[in-house]
Order: sequence, then C-alpha cells, then structure tokens
Amino acid sequence: QSVSDRMDIAFGRKTGMHVLDTPPYYSIHIAPAVHYTMGGVKANDKTQVLKADGQPIQGLYAAGEVVGGLHGSNRIGGNSIAETVIFGLRAAQQVRDYIFGM
Repeated sequence: QSVSDRMDIAFGRKTGMHVLDTPPYYSIHIAPAVHYTMGGVKANDKTQVLKADGQPIQGLYAAGEVVGGLHGSNRIGGNSIAETVIFGLRAAQQVRDYIFGM
C-alpha cells in the first residue's frame, strides 16, 4: 500500500517506492552487527598508552583500533588497515626497544 500511495506512514520513508512486479526476485538475509565503535585508549606517536595527565604508562603500548581518536571524531572505512599495519610495526619496535633497552 505504501508503494502505491507513495507514502510510508509507518516509517516516513520517501525512498524505495518502486513496484516490484517483474521476476526473478532475489533476497538476502540482513542482520544488524557492530562494525566499529569509536573511542579507545589514548596513545602518543610512539604508541605509548597515555594516562589521564598525558604522561606515558611505562611498558604499555597500543596499536590498531584499540587506540581512539586517530581519525578525529569519525572514521573512514578501510583506514583500520593502515593504522593496524603502521602502528602495529611502530608498537613492535617500541616494545623491542623497551625490552632490550635500546
């Protein structure tokens, strides 16, 4: 009825008002899922996790999506690959230096 009236009273939609009357018809299962959550620990450019006062926590490093705010107040899909690879390598180097006193 919404399509023929071109008015979706239940949800107020104005898009997707097309009659589907020509087969074949296909369907897929869609379910909600969490893709990404904003936020995380604060870390500096050396991947050191920071305390509330901005000072690094000795021996604690973070990389990838656990670090919050890297992209500001939003995140562009696909950016997690770069942050994981780049900061993962950087964190590994920092951990090595910390362990071996380099």
